Amino acid sequence: MKNSKRTHKSKLKSALLASLFILAACAQPTPTPTEAPTSGADPAPYSATIFDVKSDAKASQSRLDDERPNIIFVLTDDQPYETVQYMPTVRDVLMKDGVNFENGFVTTPLCCPSRSSILTGEYAHNHQVLTNRMPLGGAPKLDDSSTIATWMNDAGYRTAYYGKYLNAYEDLKPYGYVPPGWDEWATLLDAAFYNYNISVNGNVETHGDTPEDFCADITTRNAVDFIAESKDEPFFMVVGYYNPHSPYFWAQRHDEQFRANSALTAEPYRNPSFMEGDRSDKPQYLQDLNSIAVSKIDITYKQILRSLLSVDDGVASILNALDKTGLREKTIIVYLSDNGLTVGDHGFGLTKNCAYESCIRVPFIMYAPGMFPARTESSFVANIDLAPTFADLAGFTAPDTVDGTSLLPLLKNENITWRDDLLFEHWPTEDGVGADIPEFYAVRNAEWKYVEYSTGEKELYDLVNDPYELNNLAGQPEYAEMQAQLEQRLIELKKE
Repeated sequence: MKNSKRTHKSKLKSALLASLFILAACAQPTPTPTEAPTSGADPAPYSATIFDVKSDAKASQSRLDDERPNIIFVLTDDQPYETVQYMPTVRDVLMKDGVNFENGFVTTPLCCPSRSSILTGEYAHNHQVLTNRMPLGGAPKLDDSSTIATWMNDAGYRTAYYGKYLNAYEDLKPYGYVPPGWDEWATLLDAAFYNYNISVNGNVETHGDTPEDFCADITTRNAVDFIAESKDEPFFMVVGYYNPHSPYFWAQRHDEQFRANSALTAEPYRNPSFMEGDRSDKPQYLQDLNSIAVSKIDITYKQILRSLLSVDDGVASILNALDKTGLREKTIIVYLSDNGLTVGDHGFGLTKNCAYESCIRVPFIMYAPGMFPARTESSFVANIDLAPTFADLAGFTAPDTVDGTSLLPLLKNENITWRDDLLFEHWPTEDGVGADIPEFYAVRNAEWKYVEYSTGEKELYDLVNDPYELNNLAGQPEYAEMQAQLEQRLIELKKE
């Protein structure tokens, strides 16, 4: 087998880019301690920060008698699948007492296409938001005249969206534009943790670089206030955190966590595909990839974990607000990331867009202890299923344009007949590693994954015996029949 070779020039370029990457990732508004603890220091304690409601008033009896549940959708940005285990509230409440879908996926592993699929219930090849920016993608490409917002609003729900919306949202006119269907709106016009603008119901609000301006906390405060203000009517709220997206900033109160001497700790991320050495059976783009240093990946991973603690605080604050208003048993919380993220897997640094498990698999949790018993569910579910699920929960049927399937029957009956596979798609992005990944289409079932690239390259993985996708079986005679079956299934899925 042949190993890829690097030229001296590419090594220098890689080193320079890696240095710039890590400097950006570490650029906090205030100086950050090193990973080493102070000699003799006690472990830095940890407890969730609760952003409380302004009033303890309970929901009315008429609201409690209304059968329609509230729906809160918590969406993170570029969250690696396994990181939920380091989020105390998400792990110990949502996962422990909710339905944890261990085979939860996004059908296009990139922010804007995935978010558009969530809003419409459609595959990217149908809603046509293919990348994050024009001409192939971005907010201007989405037809927002018919989304889950307009459907829920028409069904009598009070709706709200807080945090990050779609990439290139700032390009919509007029500046601060509020899409149809949203009663309350406070979303980022500049995707940043500090020094950004927010559209607050169409009015531009500017935030600076103080601790109080940290965008995750602004999002949480808005969410908590909305719960209190909307307690007497059914509501649908999206809480879209920018965390833990690059440059992986975290709230200053979490500065001491995931260090050598802290209450919350984590080992460096390692799995069998980490910094895969022999990539000669992989597509050419991956063979040519210049990997960043392991030390930089390890540092960034800890930054991601710190960044996610603000989201965990948000979830804890939302639960507190539901308890204060008496609505916890009346509310469904759905937790998802818009895509996965590699953490050194297959030699990648921190990236998305790929066909491998680390890019397409996401945390996917539905918490409704008053409605559905806790369990781990292995059925295949995806971001395209959320819009029809929300519609079903609200008591109406989603439009025929939807490609996904309501999860409500599966939530009620784990023995129901369910789908066997899913389609995955990617188009080259405008920049970054995603620009080097050729257009691909893939089908995945419980045992196999098959990928076709526009270059003519193919990948076939036996996920039962090779769950980390180390051995590409495409083109091998003994697997020809299986490959042919998956090729045919992929043709069928692309027509949906």
